[in-house]
Amino acid sequence: MTDFALAGTVLTRDLVAASGKLVASRGEIADIRHLKEVAARAPKDARQRALHETKISDSVLESFDAAPLQHLAGPPDARAQIADALCEVRFPDAVWQELDAMRDEDPVRFQHAVWTAVVSARLFRAALGEAPGLSRLVGGALVHDVGMRHAAQRLRFKRDHLTANEALTLEDHPIVGALILASALGDAPAVHFALLHHTRAGFGYPRVAGKPPLRGLDLVSVASAFAALVAPRSFRQQPFNARGAADQLCDEARAGYFDARAVRLLIHCMRGAKGPMNDLKLPRTATGFRPARNHHGVSREQAQAGA
Repeated sequence: MTDFALAGTVLTRDLVAASGKLVASRGEIADIRHLKEVAARAPKDARQRALHETKISDSVLESFDAAPLQHLAGPPDARAQIADALCEVRFPDAVWQELDAMRDEDPVRFQHAVWTAVVSARLFRAALGEAPGLSRLVGGALVHDVGMRHAAQRLRFKRDHLTANEALTLEDHPIVGALILASALGDAPAVHFALLHHTRAGFGYPRVAGKPPLRGLDLVSVASAFAALVAPRSFRQQPFNARGAADQLCDEARAGYFDARAVRLLIHCMRGAKGPMNDLKLPRTATGFRPARNHHGVSREQAQAGA
């Protein structure tokens, strides 16, 4: 695990995996040092199952027909590439149990996991072809947000803006998810994606010092954001449509929050991934649908009050 630093968080309750394994105890400081210790204790020879051997494969197949993903997963050639990338994803039972628990307890977040994996598979195949290790990156996308299963339900489904304290509480979910995954996988791309998918080039969380491992993180972060924007959420009036989500990501890339190349690749794939990506011409005006009411994050007034 590459060396970098971030501020630790004190766990306010025992962290117990879906398998029943105690990963960390209440009062422990969850930071990079602790994460490395947990990863070092992970089983080395745990039997792994492929995604197609699990019930989650049914949800992946259903996602191919989801209207918001039609530009990415609808065409037969794209669907075949995505399926090929996903069928090679393998995890030990402890990780599949996390996803099973998420499906039962929080279908919204489970859908987000599946949609992020589908979008990521499309992007990785377009960028890397059939490169070795692709399934580890796509698998990391599938489980990147497992930490949200351990966040308070009232925060996951709150309709209004979060208070500053609520936002800080929710910001613990990346390190929690990384610990859960590290306890089963050791040092793996999935652990990095879980920990860093909200960093937003230094504008998000957790704040990191040093150079974190970024191989594939830019694509997973964009895929996760797109999958969230086009799906229903309690804190917004309606979901973005695919074009509106692309418009939003373009705006945020220009602000430096996302890698502009990853956003361009997303749009390239939405247009069929035909021809060189360098020939892609972005629209000059934003014409997609973006909801008027979007209470995501802390309100502007609360943010200004805390400044």
